[in-house]
Amino acid sequence: MGFKLKPPYNIDNTPVYRTENEEGVLGRANRNGTILLRPDLSPAQEKETLAHEKKHLKQFELFNKTNGEKGLDYADDHVMWNGKRYERRNGKIRFNGKWMDEGHHNFPWEPYD
Repeated sequence: MGFKLKPPYNIDNTPVYRTENEEGVLGRANRNGTILLRPDLSPAQEKETLAHEKKHLKQFELFNKTNGEKGLDYADDHVMWNGKRYERRNGKIRFNGKWMDEGHHNFPWEPYD
């Protein structure tokens, strides 16, 4: 008979790189499981930005697990959210008939809570 013990600590192996992003972008989650953060973030900004970008990583995982029916994926020319495709170009995404800046709070995949 075997059993598993849950360790009393969390291990997070998410690769985080500090690099300059586009103006106004504090962080970016990549489909390969990495996160890019601006190097000049305060400790509070870094904590908040990491939590936000990790939510995107979970959205990418969900997309893969559900064969694109749920979750988030993207390419240079589009974003996929819960099975629906949205055009993307020049730092903007066409959503509900309007072109909006990437990262806009009105996008349903932007996990602001």
